Amino acid sequence: MLVLKTQKLAHLATFAAATVASVALTSISTADDGSDSSTTGGTATFDNRFYVGTDIGVSILSNVKIKDYTPTPGSFDFGISDVEADADAGVAWNIDFGFKFNDMFSIELESGYYSNSFGGFSSGEFTTDVGLSTLVVGGDGSFTQIPVFVNGAFDIPLLKSETPASAGGLSLKVGGGIGVVSVAADIDSIGAAELPGVFATVDGSSWEFGGQFKIGLSWQLTHSIELGMEYRLMAVSGANFGTATFSDPSLVGIADIETETVLTQAVQARISFEF
Repeated sequence: MLVLKTQKLAHLATFAAATVASVALTSISTADDGSDSSTTGGTATFDNRFYVGTDIGVSILSNVKIKDYTPTPGSFDFGISDVEADADAGVAWNIDFGFKFNDMFSIELESGYYSNSFGGFSSGEFTTDVGLSTLVVGGDGSFTQIPVFVNGAFDIPLLKSETPASAGGLSLKVGGGIGVVSVAADIDSIGAAELPGVFATVDGSSWEFGGQFKIGLSWQLTHSIELGMEYRLMAVSGANFGTATFSDPSLVGIADIETETVLTQAVQARISFEF
């Protein structure tokens, strides 16, 4: 399954690269014809259609809900139920490479890195098939996410700059995209309240389908430099963190630690360069 999802990632990247190459050839052809590609309003002149941008800010990961796992009937193996993990505020960083089709619409290929420290368990129990249970406690580690998205972005002018040195002004940017996200958990020292000395570790990742929405304000500082602030909401279909292993080798690990939908919000400062 991981190989298949990695292949999908490669296909998405190939498609995006082909799209950018195609529109680049069109742009060159238009320039050869001597057409005027400059624009007015809240964006830079279209002598510079390509851009690279980066965002950095705060990542807020919603509670990570783990799907229940029921042990084999008749066994004393551990299962889990109603497990919900908290995450502390962390860092969100993104980088994108894009192409402006006109003064309103762009397409871009984006990746990034999100990291949130594990904040403890708000609920959850270790269970057995014979009805025994104990609370899940403790834990130390982090969650990380690496997205790869193809985005579409709209630029809506709000205020035109009157400064000759600037090619634009204030604009509203709205966009979104789809792709894949690597979601990982590295958490150890997970304890069982009534079983002192027994600890579990979760250390795994998977590539999953994801999508995002983003909105922000941007100021065209010069013909080639843009500054802004953005809010984004990223959703991932779920994740599989692999097997939870126990400190006691006689205990059978809990297989397939799977999550429900993972939601992440981010507020970021942005700078982009057009060329």
